[in-house]
Amino acid sequence: MGKLQSSLAALLCLTLGFEPGTQYEYKYVGRSAAGIYTLKQQNAVIELQSRVIVQSIDENTIVVKLADGRLKRNGNFVENPYFKGEYSETGYMTKPGHPEEIEGVEDQLVDLEHFGTPFVVKHNKGSFTGIEIDSEEPLWIVNYKKSIASQLQLDITGVRRDGVFSYESIYEEEETKTFTLFEDSITGDCSTTIAVTRLPLSQVHVSDAFKLRSWDAICKDKPVYKIVKTKDYNRCQNNPVWSTANPATHGCEFGKANCGDFMKRSTVFKYIACGEAWPKVTYVHASGFSDLIAQPFATETDALTNSVIIDWSLEKKESFDSRFATPSSPKEYKTLSYIWGDFNQLNHDGTPAQPNLVDAYITSPLPVSTLHKNIIAALRTVAKDLKETPDSGKDNIERLAVIGHVIPMFSLDELKDLWHEVKNLDYATMTLFVDCIVQSGSNPAVMLIKELVETEQITGTKATWALAAIGYFAKTPTRQLLHELINLLKSVPIQSNIELKQTTLTTIADLLHHVCGSRFLAAKKYPVSVMGNFCDRKDSVIIDEFLPLLTKELESSESTVDRIVALAAFGSLGVEEIVPILMPIIRGTAGKYDDTAERVRAILSLHRVVFMVPEKIHPILVSLAGNVAERPEVRMAALGLLFMSNAPQSLWQKFASSTWFEPSRQFASFTHSLIGSMVNMPPSVPFFEELIEKASVAWPMVKPAPFGLPYSFADIRSSYLDEGIAVMMHTPSYRVSDEHWPVYMANRYYYQLGPFSADAGSVYLWNYNMSEVWQNIFGKLFGRLTNKYESASSGRARESIGNMKGIWDALNATSRPADKRAGLLHINLMGSVNRFINLEKFEESIPALMTEAMKYQSRPYEVSVTKYRMLAEYNVRFPTMLGFPMRFLATLPILVSMQGNMKGDGKGGINSDVAAELSWKLSSEIRVELPFNGNYIATGVDVRVDSRAPKELNFNYHPNSQIKVTWTPGNKVTDLLYYHVKPYTVSRNLADSIKPTFEDQATNIISVTKYPTKRDFPLGDRFGVNVKFMEHSEVKFADKLTWMQWFQKWDINGWSNLGFVPMEVHNRKYVLRYEPSGTRARTVSAYFQYQYATKTCQHTVVYDSEATKSRTPSEPEILFTTPIAPEFRTVFGRVFKNLESGNAHLVRSGMVTEQKDGTFFFFNATIGLSKNAWYTKDFTDIQIEKYTTTGPSVRSNKKVDFAVCTLLPATGTNHQLTDQIAFGEQCDQSKIRFKAKVYRDDYAAKAGMHSPAGQQCLKDLNSGFMYGSPACTEARRLDQTYNNYELSAESDNLSETANQWINSARQWINHRVYPFTVKHIQGQSNPANNRATWTVKREPYTGASNMTFVLPSETLVALNVRRGDESFNQWKRFSPMTFAYSRVFYPLNAGGNFIRDAASLTSGGVTEARCYVGPDAVYTYDGAHYNYTINECPHVLMTDCHKKSEIAVTAHQGSEGQKIVTVIYGKDTVELDPTGYVTINGDKNEFKQLDKESRFEIREQGAKEIKAVVFPHADVLIMEIKKQNFFIKVQGSHIEMTAPQYLRGVCGDFNQDIAGEFKTPARCAVSDGELMAASFKLNSKGCSASNEDQEITRRLEKETETCQLIDQQYHTHLPEYDINAPTKCTRFEKLTYEGVSQKGQCESVEMNAYCQPGCKPFMMISKPFTFKCQGNLQDFSPKDKNPEPRVFEEMAQSILAYFPITKGTRWIWLGSLDLLRSSKLLHQLRRVATGGKKQHVHRTSMGHRGGQGGIAGLLAGMSSSAGSDRGIPVPSLRMSLTLAHQSKIRSMYCSRQSLASQEKSSPASEMGTPMMQNSGSNNPSRPDSSSSTTSSADWESGLSTVRRQPPISTSNGKASSSNARKVVDISAFNES
Repeated sequence: MGKLQSSLAALLCLTLGFEPGTQYEYKYVGRSAAGIYTLKQQNAVIELQSRVIVQSIDENTIVVKLADGRLKRNGNFVENPYFKGEYSETGYMTKPGHPEEIEGVEDQLVDLEHFGTPFVVKHNKGSFTGIEIDSEEPLWIVNYKKSIASQLQLDITGVRRDGVFSYESIYEEEETKTFTLFEDSITGDCSTTIAVTRLPLSQVHVSDAFKLRSWDAICKDKPVYKIVKTKDYNRCQNNPVWSTANPATHGCEFGKANCGDFMKRSTVFKYIACGEAWPKVTYVHASGFSDLIAQPFATETDALTNSVIIDWSLEKKESFDSRFATPSSPKEYKTLSYIWGDFNQLNHDGTPAQPNLVDAYITSPLPVSTLHKNIIAALRTVAKDLKETPDSGKDNIERLAVIGHVIPMFSLDELKDLWHEVKNLDYATMTLFVDCIVQSGSNPAVMLIKELVETEQITGTKATWALAAIGYFAKTPTRQLLHELINLLKSVPIQSNIELKQTTLTTIADLLHHVCGSRFLAAKKYPVSVMGNFCDRKDSVIIDEFLPLLTKELESSESTVDRIVALAAFGSLGVEEIVPILMPIIRGTAGKYDDTAERVRAILSLHRVVFMVPEKIHPILVSLAGNVAERPEVRMAALGLLFMSNAPQSLWQKFASSTWFEPSRQFASFTHSLIGSMVNMPPSVPFFEELIEKASVAWPMVKPAPFGLPYSFADIRSSYLDEGIAVMMHTPSYRVSDEHWPVYMANRYYYQLGPFSADAGSVYLWNYNMSEVWQNIFGKLFGRLTNKYESASSGRARESIGNMKGIWDALNATSRPADKRAGLLHINLMGSVNRFINLEKFEESIPALMTEAMKYQSRPYEVSVTKYRMLAEYNVRFPTMLGFPMRFLATLPILVSMQGNMKGDGKGGINSDVAAELSWKLSSEIRVELPFNGNYIATGVDVRVDSRAPKELNFNYHPNSQIKVTWTPGNKVTDLLYYHVKPYTVSRNLADSIKPTFEDQATNIISVTKYPTKRDFPLGDRFGVNVKFMEHSEVKFADKLTWMQWFQKWDINGWSNLGFVPMEVHNRKYVLRYEPSGTRARTVSAYFQYQYATKTCQHTVVYDSEATKSRTPSEPEILFTTPIAPEFRTVFGRVFKNLESGNAHLVRSGMVTEQKDGTFFFFNATIGLSKNAWYTKDFTDIQIEKYTTTGPSVRSNKKVDFAVCTLLPATGTNHQLTDQIAFGEQCDQSKIRFKAKVYRDDYAAKAGMHSPAGQQCLKDLNSGFMYGSPACTEARRLDQTYNNYELSAESDNLSETANQWINSARQWINHRVYPFTVKHIQGQSNPANNRATWTVKREPYTGASNMTFVLPSETLVALNVRRGDESFNQWKRFSPMTFAYSRVFYPLNAGGNFIRDAASLTSGGVTEARCYVGPDAVYTYDGAHYNYTINECPHVLMTDCHKKSEIAVTAHQGSEGQKIVTVIYGKDTVELDPTGYVTINGDKNEFKQLDKESRFEIREQGAKEIKAVVFPHADVLIMEIKKQNFFIKVQGSHIEMTAPQYLRGVCGDFNQDIAGEFKTPARCAVSDGELMAASFKLNSKGCSASNEDQEITRRLEKETETCQLIDQQYHTHLPEYDINAPTKCTRFEKLTYEGVSQKGQCESVEMNAYCQPGCKPFMMISKPFTFKCQGNLQDFSPKDKNPEPRVFEEMAQSILAYFPITKGTRWIWLGSLDLLRSSKLLHQLRRVATGGKKQHVHRTSMGHRGGQGGIAGLLAGMSSSAGSDRGIPVPSLRMSLTLAHQSKIRSMYCSRQSLASQEKSSPASEMGTPMMQNSGSNNPSRPDSSSSTTSSADWESGLSTVRRQPPISTSNGKASSSNARKVVDISAFNES
């Protein structure tokens, strides 16, 4: 015990190592080096040197004086900036240090008088308690002196200990001592670990201190100690770091020790001290390192680094006679934390200051007049450059970004002055200025926009875009600013313009959500750490002001579109108070809120609330999604939101298994695609890991469903790169019957870069009942394209429909009740910027637009479109150990511009002289500033992408279906595409920032090699255009393999969206450039042309539409809708040469350049596809040629450079092919002759028969299911699939170029099949040296293929080649959709072709749907099968009960038992009698008398266009109407028919849903198909009914006596929503300190959220709590008045209570009662304790309330705290979880809900976006109990998790559940 007491006494005597009455003179050198040290040793460096003289006045006071200060900067310091050098892992020095003064520009220190003024530091045993500095000193000097004091501070006695500091562990003779305490410094008041080690002599000799001149005088022959001080930024009570973030969706906290791998921060100091004994030591040398390491784009690349390196050397130690003069007007600072000078941080009462509406937000380092001038100059430069300069020499996008950063330095009046000058400039300059004002986001900037809109100085689109974005960019949305924005909403200009009003509504709603609705998001986005919270979700600005306005807007809206917009605003607001307002709409209240589109939008508007209170919203969604009587769209909206909000596993399984019993095929398809998409998602963030896990469990339970455009789906395409880049595209689509297009469709993109993510862009289309509107729009824009675009109201349509009116009247045809029309396009950018386009009004505006366009046919139309936006910005400000501010800034701006004019060319074309540019930039920078003069050093990486269109263009559409674009090369260098990655260091002044970084000569690119790769690839030289691709790269390897490896990392989704994000930051540049020099071309044209034609033989029977007489052409005819172009005539001749009749499609595209010497270069590719009328022959003609002519005509002295042509016929059932590919001018110089054969052998036939589909087909046939069996269809497809492919080729006289291409193809094939190769013989000489054969045999069971290639020089055998294996097939991984479409080419099928197979794949098989009508059975389009016999009475197989279409089909039984079919199409009527007759418009013909390959045609009057054809094939009659996609085949008593659109009849309704299939023409539900068929029977003369028919008729009449409409629905019963109802997962309680005593008690004023057992928080944050303590001081003392000595020892290490003494937070250490009673603080403690005053206390950890008594309870419940200004800290236990609230827990089920008794200051519910949160997870132990909403299975799956703290040992050995630390953790929930 004696040793302990002497050691304690010695420790208490040590005061910073400074002996009273002694003066210490140190040489101080501090450097800040910014660079990318892993890339190259090149830094921008600031060096500050001075002498620091310390006078120790007494044990608690030192006076410090600075002298001889010098500061230098160097922006390109290539030496090692570290004093000690760099060492390898093996200990060898790799780079020597640079201890000498750096070379560079010297900055004159200002205010040297103040700089040298001494300052006083007060401390308590080495722990500083205050610092006194002259009140007149500038702020930068104050911060610098604070940094000096921070480095002098060293508390080795544990005054502010963190944890249980055991003095027993520190003995005098011990060599190592380690402990943790809280230490205040310039970078924050944080937990700091101190390790003391005595150095052996061998280490002393190699230390830097040993080399000092003062060493011998001070330390010779004395013990030497090394003291290492390490700061933990994860445990800070005060951290002076502030940030703003847009979007606020990063998954970590800035300022901590790390933000994932993206950002890391550390500080360590080492002191070398010596003395005669341990307590009597003197600090001889000190060195400090503080690093900020940040990945530029949060991906795995070389990191930006700023290292602060500090070196202290003791030069002199001596006694002093005269003291330094203390400050004449001292100002005491209680904390050493950095003070930001950018804005006023505190009010006079000490509360955080918030900016007002008129003053500048940030203090300007320069005169505002200078900034004003620079902004005007920069705007002029950008506007001029966008119009006139088409190269990428100037970085205009950075100019605009800098303007946006400078504008916050302006007050409102100064901004008005700026506006008055800008508004007189041109339109583009003014637009750019408004965009920069919006981007700046300061309160004066927002107020300026408000004033400009209210005074109508900006209107229309400009005002709309500005209002859409001001909420997203607002930096400090105070309550005062929110009030002003609501007043703006009430203003006349806003209320009088529906577009402005809707935009403002959603903007304010979204802003209120981020500011008030979610404190978690507010803490992420706004600088609330220094300004405090702006509001909460219970604030009157929401409840009393905005919400009533929004409700009124909803109720007063007259149109569905307006209500949808208002509902979208409710969703953006996202507070729980919106739910009771939305509930009547969600329920579908009859007569008022029963519109389906509005109900769907109301459900989707819960997308934010569902993450706040999932246990209250999920039951609503489950009820809606599970009600089969609801509209499918309502159910799909509810299910999608339910799953994306992380519903419990049981609900996933419930809906997955219910797909087997689901009556709605649309809903089943949606469920199938949604769960299936999630299974295939990569787990880019922990939130998705849970979704994927739950989806994977549910996936095996889902019933397979079709996927295609006619079905509803929720498609999620997601990709993730190991480098931290992720892209997700979510596309939901809702379909309903009778609508040609989806009624709702959305496309949402999410991006992720490391912990940063964003809802980058979303488009929502509401398309209810819009078919007629779209027809009118197309008709007005392009004229009447075809008959199918005619609306029912047109005169022509009325005439056609009149022919079918009798049928509709006889049937009493009734259409489905139409939904209310809703046509709306909603565009959302970055989750917050909203624009709405009313598509219904768009139709009305077309005539006015066309009239306006006609005015500019003969005069130019000025084009000026400019839009600049800062899509993302992360701005984090740190203090450095030098006392200078440091900034990390990452930005993503984008610029779109079109400047110029357009004019008609007088020939039907348009001449465009428009400079069009799209640029975006990704930049990241660390900057250290000198606050006294505006100079700074920085390092960063700049990524820029520019794309430009050629300026002088002509757009022309020729009547022969040719689209042509002509470019006239200009006289300016044009960068068509520009991309660079440039790492750099720089040293310059803030005033120079208006000039882009790389336009400043002070910028130094970090170049890693003297020999970069420089290459130019000419691309247009052959055509006389000097366009080349230029590469300047310093990457390690710039070869083909490197490009392939980079490309293989991506899929098409990720590459097309984030492919510009660099994987490495090496300097490089790629340019696609046009240069006038060397360009010989006068014009360059690209064209595309398509034509369709039909050939009829001379024996065709032709009817003109409506004609009753036919005619027969005397010779074959070629029919076409547009005149055949001369270029197509020869091709038509070739493809029609061997066809008697048929059709052909021709496509021609190419490029032609006119040279300045009058010659023309042509490059053409023409493809012709023809097929005969019976689909038994087809021809493919391909011709590719490049040639030169002396004139524009092809015949003008044509000189062919090369030509490739081939004609590929395919005939017969085995597809034997013999043809050639030829080269040369006449395609006769060299040839490749092909012989190909594909066939099916018996093995394949048996495979089809024995397949599961074949076996089921046999069962179906045996059961009488003869028509439309899906199994038989699949078996037929298998049976018709070829499994043998043989190809041989012989070549003659191939050119060298052709051989190179062939060898490249051969090598590529060998590479692709290499994993399956079993034999490869190279270098052999096969017998035929000009012949190659390929043999492929496909295994029909597995789909694998065996391949044998025999070439002249090698033989290759590959077995079991599998195309779909992603392990080697990069194509499937890169683009799954195009890979799926490639399957239409292999394997080949005898019954299909490319177009048909592609259409089937796109439609999910719908295009292959057929209706089969047999003698006694019907199989409908949608798969319903029923027995029915069509008798002599006509039955309507298909008609349009909407009475809009002009087609109907009826059938009746003929005298010979055959089916006689009548097709009514417009004014034409065709009767098909398979016994031998075709009757057209009453003219009866015997088709058996027709010549071979003849047919009947109905042609449009006066046009060479075929309307319909009828032709026999064996004993079958076939009729086709191509415009309607209609096909019918009649054979005896059998009918097979396709459906052109959603029609109804005996064949059903073809709406892809079997539910509700059986209904009458009046839409009455019937019980079976025969009743439906009977309802479509027409009364006719001579038509008699059998007894069976009469019975069916009687049943039909009985069932339809009371018509039960098929459209009847039953809305879901949803109870009234109670906001105050307690939730199942979250409860609110006040925090209390239990176990203190029976009388005294401390209780928090605010309520705190707790998770119930079985639940876990999704996200947690720290926040301050105010406690109120009651009782006498003795009430907080131990009950045992005479405790044992052991208890006294424990009490000496504990904190019994928190008692603030003065304003601010202070900590008082309460030891034993004797110590308390003798303390000078006793009187103050008693006064505060008995006064019951509210005192402010910070808590930094979260835990559950425990009931532990005695001192151990206090030890467990009242440990360390955040936010103290000064004093003795509260220790925490060693088993503390060290800020466990940093672990981001992912489950959604700990929401926060107000209780009825909750106070108004209760914490608000939190939420975010799941894509946006990169959260970590805890692994807690299983809870003792679970809530009623969870189960044991849920717990095992990660759903039911509750945090448990480890037990805390008490003095009596008992365990307690109280927390070692108390942290306020507020759960934060995320938006889907």
